[in-house]
Amino acid sequence: MSAAETKVLTRRIGVITPFDLAAYRADGGYAALEKALSAGRDAVTQEVKRSGLLGRGGAGFPTGLKWEMTAREGAEPKYLLCNADEGELGTHKDRLLLGGDPCRVLEGMTIAAYAAGAAKGIIYFNEEFRALAEQWERLIRQAEEEGLLGEDIMGSGFGLTVKTCLGRGLYIAGEEMALISSLEGKRPTSRPKPPFPTQAGLFGLPTCINNVETLANVPDIVWRGADWFLSMGLPDDPGTRLVSLSGDVKEQCVCEIAVGSCTLAEAVPAFAGGTRGGRPVRAVQPGGGTSAFLAGGALDTPIASRPIAEAGSSLGTAGVTVYEEGHSLVDAVVSIMEYYGRESCGRCAPCRIGTVRMLEILKLIQAGAGKPEHLEQLRRIGRACVLGSTCGMGEAFPQPVLSALKLFPEEFESRLVGASRAVR
Repeated sequence: MSAAETKVLTRRIGVITPFDLAAYRADGGYAALEKALSAGRDAVTQEVKRSGLLGRGGAGFPTGLKWEMTAREGAEPKYLLCNADEGELGTHKDRLLLGGDPCRVLEGMTIAAYAAGAAKGIIYFNEEFRALAEQWERLIRQAEEEGLLGEDIMGSGFGLTVKTCLGRGLYIAGEEMALISSLEGKRPTSRPKPPFPTQAGLFGLPTCINNVETLANVPDIVWRGADWFLSMGLPDDPGTRLVSLSGDVKEQCVCEIAVGSCTLAEAVPAFAGGTRGGRPVRAVQPGGGTSAFLAGGALDTPIASRPIAEAGSSLGTAGVTVYEEGHSLVDAVVSIMEYYGRESCGRCAPCRIGTVRMLEILKLIQAGAGKPEHLEQLRRIGRACVLGSTCGMGEAFPQPVLSALKLFPEEFESRLVGASRAVR
């Protein structure tokens, strides 16, 4: 196993001028859309299904199946939403694609809408992406002028309108049902499922929601074929992944690797220049701020969904946060919980109350005022949130705390009232 980049999604970034449709088309852009329109919806969907492309937004749902589920619903119009909210801690990949090769994402979105039978597309931008959203609006207008969007794309009879929407700066809006609520002008909150968005999404109509990185994969799969995509990565998790490396590293970066081609431990020196202080890696969160910590031998886990799940965490958005020796995990989980405690939508009690109570206890422990029973209270509250919350946020935010308690119990115990402060 070696740590080397496999540039597919990022191959144009820094090579051609972004937001330049002419440069993109001169480099082969929109050949995939033309091929898709000629092949037909079903053929495109089946090829993407055969490729095994999994959603890159965190849940890992099969992309072609999501398109198929949307297309078979009878209600019209159907919507295709590009989730560009990217609020997960330690994740920077979508911003890179949106600004570095936006035409690739727009072409992928157009193909996805065609396959799903969607006539309306919306890109939901994180509030911090305001300048990017303005550039995207100009790109969309140019694509309309060139017949790449609008009523009759490339003379095929297929029509798609694309709009942009700026989010409200809330983490929960990245959750698909909360994103829909936000677009409907309501407070972003999760909703029980079923019905799923593919059945009754935006304004009660069939809605397909794909992540930016997911859509960026589509043109190459359509143009080069499923077998090409399957030649990279793992049989059950093919292709490449954009991996964001941050935390205690010398150089924060986003690298692109074939899935499973290197381990968490190998990625830190290979792509981020090693740890900031030159000390060994103590722990990592492999899938963003809501993923469980991995440490010790688990750092030799390949960067891929199944191996990381088997190690006890989740790949999620592949936002790898690194903690070197000497970094207090008590302090780390306090910071993490301060963030997620502000971001709960408040719809369900486990998440609404659990975030607040867990943070209160953690701050007592951090200040040296915690008691032994507080550790068990953290475990009980965390497990209750995992089991009882409505959406993925409530199920996930306790994971850093629960895993830190499991991997580093002595650090928490050393912060209790009357305990020795030798272990930090």
